[in-house]
Amino acid sequence: MLYTMARNNYTVTWNPGAFGHLLVSIIEIEEFNRNKNELITVGEVHSHTNNGTNIDVEAVHPYDIKSLDTNRKIIKPYFKHPDLKFFQWFRNEILFLNSGRHFIEELKQHWNTVEPICDKSYNIDMTELFTNLDAFQNNVASFLEKTELKEDTKEFIQIKRQANFALYNQYLENVVDTVACLNKKQHKDIRHLKNIELAMVLCDYFHLNKEDAMKFCNSYDGKQINSTKDINDYVRTH
Repeated sequence: MLYTMARNNYTVTWNPGAFGHLLVSIIEIEEFNRNKNELITVGEVHSHTNNGTNIDVEAVHPYDIKSLDTNRKIIKPYFKHPDLKFFQWFRNEILFLNSGRHFIEELKQHWNTVEPICDKSYNIDMTELFTNLDAFQNNVASFLEKTELKEDTKEFIQIKRQANFALYNQYLENVVDTVACLNKKQHKDIRHLKNIELAMVLCDYFHLNKEDAMKFCNSYDGKQINSTKDINDYVRTH
């Protein structure tokens, strides 16, 4: 369900799992002197705030370009790196939905999912939150038309970054590495993968390839998938 909260001159718009709440909190700390300790949920990987409300920043969530007011300063998070194209959907399922939908249903829905770049906003690459923290912080500062962020803001970002690193590394190992093995036709044992991890592997591997995605969906016979070879066999032999 779309919700908006109109405050002052900043808007954050995002799709699920893309760290939109984190950006809202960053702006509130940096621009409106919000106490970072009011916003930190210690040890939590999500970026929702303690009180669940935002004082000074408008939120448009999920992303809806028609709801954006170009008179405001708008920022939209996304993951630029191709290996992380489904990381936000993975985060959303793990942290919030816990829907338990079968990986076939996830593949049917997301095989052609592409996160849009918004021509009304500053598009910030959340990949750098994990891979290049200085660049990420500089990009936030650039959006806010500052040369550098305050120490409190940097500390808040670091705490949230650290809280999410385990999930990020889990995705690299269980999804990104598995897709790489599939593309190289290398064997990898994947019996340990969770349903959502296998779903994200399939969505990434068959991304924008409707023929093979539907071939896999239609030929899958319900047996446990134990290796990357099993995935390729469903496409090659059915």
